[in-house]
Amino acid sequence: MNQDLYDNARRLVGAVTRGLSARQGEGVAEVLERLSEQDIGEAAFQEPAPKGLPVLVCLPQCIGETMLLDPDLAAAIAAVEDALQWRQSASYTDHVLGAGFTANYGWAEIIGPHGFFAGSDFLLGLLMLGPERHYPDHYHPAPELYWPLTSGSFWSRDGKSFDMKAQGATIWHPAMALHATITNDMPLLAAWCWTSATATPAKLKWA
Repeated sequence: MNQDLYDNARRLVGAVTRGLSARQGEGVAEVLERLSEQDIGEAAFQEPAPKGLPVLVCLPQCIGETMLLDPDLAAAIAAVEDALQWRQSASYTDHVLGAGFTANYGWAEIIGPHGFFAGSDFLLGLLMLGPERHYPDHYHPAPELYWPLTSGSFWSRDGKSFDMKAQGATIWHPAMALHATITNDMPLLAAWCWTSATATPAKLKWA
């Protein structure tokens, strides 16, 4: 076992837990309860097969901005960034979402089948979205929490207008709720969590 990576993975889970514990938004208590139920002991540790994506060109900038919000969390992300397996949803293509979308989008699991700990019907991860991008309306059975670690992102739920969310805000999407995200000139790095029903992937509104 890679002891340093295991320690850093636990440090990252701990930093997310502490950061969310300081917040009281919708869904936060549910996430923290489910997070506390996950096995992050040595026996549960697994090393992801690292994989990068083009959007990671924005990651140093995003980690730097995260330092302003939560230095411990920023350092914990930086400590494992080379070990993360960055992924994309197979149905999210440039043909469907517009030229350049796949070069500006990706997600990685911290807890989940492709993360450091497999989890029990629970996913915790990171999302990257490049600048000037529209992640359109989509939905899934899993209740979801987003925690933007960078500033200047806009969020919509249930087809309503987009609102800018502050760095460090929490955004809750109940099961099957339509939701969408827009970035301006700043890329987005966010922590995200699915608390249950994780086997069914997201589906675009018009797909």
